[in-house]
Amino acid sequence: MSAHKKTFLILDGNALLHRAWHALPQSMTTSDGTVVNAVYGFTSVVEKMRQTLKPDYMAVAWDLPGLTFRHELFKEYKATRVKKEQALYDQIPIIQELLNLYGIPSISAKGFEADDIIGTIAMHNKKIKDLETLIVTGDRDTLQLIDERTKVLFFVKGVSETKQYGEREVTERFGLDPTQLNDLKALMGDASDNIAGVAGIGEKGAMGLVQTFGSVEGIFQTLKKDPEKIKLAWRAKLEGQKEHALAMKKLVTIVCDVPFKDFELNDAVTREPDLKKLVEKFRQLEFRTFLKKYEGTEATEEHVSQSVGLEHLETHELAIAVEVQAEDLFGGRVKAVALFDGKKMYTKEHPSEKDLIAILEVLKKAKRVVAHDFKLILQTLRPNFSIFQSFDFQLFDTLVAAYLLNSSGRGYEFATLAQKHLGHRMSASPTVDEIVMLLPELSGRLERQLKETNTLTLAQDVEMPLVTILYEMEATGVKLNTTFLKKLSEKLHDQLDVLTKKIYKMAGREFNVNSPLQLADVLFKELKLSTKNIKKTKTGLSTGIDELAKLEELHPIVKLIMQYRELAKLVSTYVDALPKLVAKDGRLHTTFNQTVTATGRLSSSDPNLQNIPVRTEAGREIRKAFVAEAGNVLLSADYSQIELRIVAIIAKDKSFIEAFEEGADIHTRTASEVWGVKENEVTKEQRYAAKAINFGILYGMGARSLAKSTNLSQSDAREFLDKYFELHPAIHNYIEATKQQAHEDGYVETLFGRRRYLPEIHTGVQMLVAQAERMAVNMPMQGTQADIIKMAMIKVMKWIKKDSQARLLLQVHDELVFEVDEKQAKKIGEEIRNIMSNVVKLDVPLVVDIAIGKNWGEL
Repeated sequence: MSAHKKTFLILDGNALLHRAWHALPQSMTTSDGTVVNAVYGFTSVVEKMRQTLKPDYMAVAWDLPGLTFRHELFKEYKATRVKKEQALYDQIPIIQELLNLYGIPSISAKGFEADDIIGTIAMHNKKIKDLETLIVTGDRDTLQLIDERTKVLFFVKGVSETKQYGEREVTERFGLDPTQLNDLKALMGDASDNIAGVAGIGEKGAMGLVQTFGSVEGIFQTLKKDPEKIKLAWRAKLEGQKEHALAMKKLVTIVCDVPFKDFELNDAVTREPDLKKLVEKFRQLEFRTFLKKYEGTEATEEHVSQSVGLEHLETHELAIAVEVQAEDLFGGRVKAVALFDGKKMYTKEHPSEKDLIAILEVLKKAKRVVAHDFKLILQTLRPNFSIFQSFDFQLFDTLVAAYLLNSSGRGYEFATLAQKHLGHRMSASPTVDEIVMLLPELSGRLERQLKETNTLTLAQDVEMPLVTILYEMEATGVKLNTTFLKKLSEKLHDQLDVLTKKIYKMAGREFNVNSPLQLADVLFKELKLSTKNIKKTKTGLSTGIDELAKLEELHPIVKLIMQYRELAKLVSTYVDALPKLVAKDGRLHTTFNQTVTATGRLSSSDPNLQNIPVRTEAGREIRKAFVAEAGNVLLSADYSQIELRIVAIIAKDKSFIEAFEEGADIHTRTASEVWGVKENEVTKEQRYAAKAINFGILYGMGARSLAKSTNLSQSDAREFLDKYFELHPAIHNYIEATKQQAHEDGYVETLFGRRRYLPEIHTGVQMLVAQAERMAVNMPMQGTQADIIKMAMIKVMKWIKKDSQARLLLQVHDELVFEVDEKQAKKIGEEIRNIMSNVVKLDVPLVVDIAIGKNWGEL
C-alpha cells in the first residue's frame, strides 16, 4: 500500500477461521477441553497484521447463519458444502470477544455474505481521500474488487504465508482485469460454491472467451450478431445458455451497497487494546505466547521463585529438565538442570557430581515425576546409578505420551509439542527453566488426550514404566569378545578377497565392486545383461539389491556380487565397527528407541543389535562375540510364533486356535490342510510354502510373491492361496474388515488399545491407499506382539529386582536376552518362562523357548 496514504485493513472472518482450523492441530485445547486452534490462528494473524502493517483502520467481516439473497436466486447455491465440526463454529464467539478487546469491530448483515460487507466497505473507502483498502482473505472471489485503491492480501499456505494481489498480479495470474473475474467464474463454474457454469466450458476455455469478448454480455452479444467470430465448438456449448450465464454472473458478483445501520468509519480506528481484559482472556485460553508479549512474563512466573534450594521443593510432583553438553552416550556433561514443583523452581548451571547426587536424592522422594525424554535425563545424571535403582515414583514422560498419541508422527521435540498442544511458541532449543515450567501443563494436556483415546492405561502400565527399564538395559550393556571379532574380521576379509577374485575372473577384468557406476558398466555394457525392468537413477542404471535379484538367473556373477555385498555389509557394520564402540567397562551399550516405530516395536541403534542376521553363517559367528562374564551365562527367552498366535486370536480363526491349543506345528498343519495329506506326509517344500503364506499373508503377499519365495508356479501359488482362504475364512474376513475399519476410523488398534493412525488411506492416491491398507492389516499383530513383550519385560524386571541377580541385556523382536549366574540358570529360566507365558491370558497359550549358552551365537 502507498506510504503516504491511510490503510483500512478488513479481514474475511470466515475465510480466516477455516484457514486456521485446517492449519493448526484440532488437538489444541485448553485444560477444560475447549478447542481453540482457530482462535489461536486468528489471533496470530491479527497480531501480525497490527504489528507489520500498522493499519489505520481494522474491521472483520462475517457471514451470518442462514440463507442469503443468492440462495433466493439459486436454491442450490453452496448446497454441496459439508458442515464442519461444531468445535469450529463454537470458536467464533471467542474470536469476536477477542476482537472486541482489540477494539476491532465485527461487521455482518442479514441476507448478505462477508464478501458483500468487504465490497461495500471498499466502495465506501474510495469516497474518502487518501484511504486505501487492504482485504485479508483466502477466498479468491474478492480479487474482483481490486483496483488502484484496493488490494488483496491472499493466504497461499495455512495462515503463515501470504501474497499481495494488485491489478498487475491479477493480470499476470489470469490474463484478465479484476472486474472480469466474475465473468470467468460464471462461465467455468465453481464446485466449492456449487456454481453451475456453462456445461463443457472449463477454466482455459472460459479465460479465452472472456479475454476475446470482454464479458459474459459481450460473448452472447457476439454470439447473436456475429456468431462466426466464435469457434464452432464453443458456439454449440453457448447456445441457449445466455440467461443461465447471466444468472451465474449475478450470483458471483460481490454486492457493494449493503446497507449498514450500526457502523461508521471511526468505529474501525486502530487503537490500543483493553490490555487488562486481553491478558485475562489469554490466560483463560492458555495462550502463553501472547501472555508473554502483553504481560511481560509467563502467567505462572509471578508464583515462582527461581532461587530456592533443593530442600525447599515439594516432592508430590516434580518436573525436571536437563541440558546436556554431550560427549558420548554415557559421558555427557550436564550444562544445566532445573526442577519445578508447580510453585518453586530450582536451577543449577554446570552442576558438580555432588549436585547431581543431591538431585537424584530429591527425585527419589517424589511421588510423580514429569519430564521430556526421561531416559536421556537418566543417562546424563548417571554418576550415582545405585540410587536410581531404588526409585519408586510414577513417571509421566511427555515424549513417550506424544508418541503414543500418534506413533506415525515425528514432531516430538518439546518446542513442537508446546506449540501444538499449548499454543506456546518457543525456540527450537528452549532453556531448562522454560521447559520445566511448561511440563506440568503439557503433561496434563497429553494425559487427557490419552484418556480420550483409551490409551492412558497402556501409557501408565506399559510405556512409562518401560522408560527406566530401557535405561537400565542400556547402562548395563553386553560384554563383547573383541579378540574373537578381530580373528573373525581376518577370516571374513579373506573370504571377501576370494569372492573379489572370482568376480574379476567372470567380469574379465578388475574393477571396484563397491562402485555402482563401475558395476553397472560391467553388467550392462560389457556382459550385456538385460536392462528390462531395471530402475534408473540420476547416474544411470541401478545396481541395488532388488535390481540385482532380477538378474540373478542371467549370469553367475550376479549371485557372487550379492554374496559379496551381504558379507561386506556385515564386516563394515558389525565385525570391524563393534570393537570401536566398546566402552571403558568392556561392554557394548546400545540405545533402545521407544518412540520410533509406528507399530510400537522397540528399535536399536548405535549400534543396531536387532538386525544381526541369525540365518547366515557369518551372522551367527558375529553373535558369538556377545558373551557373558566369568561365572555367568547368557539366557534367551523367545516367544514361539507369537505373531501367528495373535493372528489366530484377533481373527478368531478356529483352525489356528485349535492347532495352537494342541501344540501342533502350525506350518505342517497348514500344509496338511491345504494339500489334503496327513501331517506326517507333508514334504519340506510344502511346509516351507505354508510357512511363507502364514507369515506373508499379513504383509499382503499375493500369488506372485508366494511363487517367488517358494518353488511353486504362479498358478499353483494362486490355487494354494484360494485353498488357504477357503480353509481359513476368518483370516480373509479379518483382512477385509480391518481395511474397512481403517477407511472408516482412520486408524487401527492392537488388542491393548495401541493405535496407529493411517492418514494416507484418505489421500485417494491408490499406491498410498494400498500401502496404508497393508499397514492396517499388519499393525494389530506387530503392535500386539510389541505390547506383550513390553509387559513381559516389566513383569520380569519386577521379579528380578525382588528375587534374582539376573540382568536383562537385550530385546530383539520376540526375544529377551539375560545374563545370569551359571549355577542358577535353569531355575531362573523356568521362572522367566513362567512369567512370560502368563503375562496375559489369551485364547491360545503363549509358548516361550528358553536357551542357555556362553555366548549369543550358541542360543
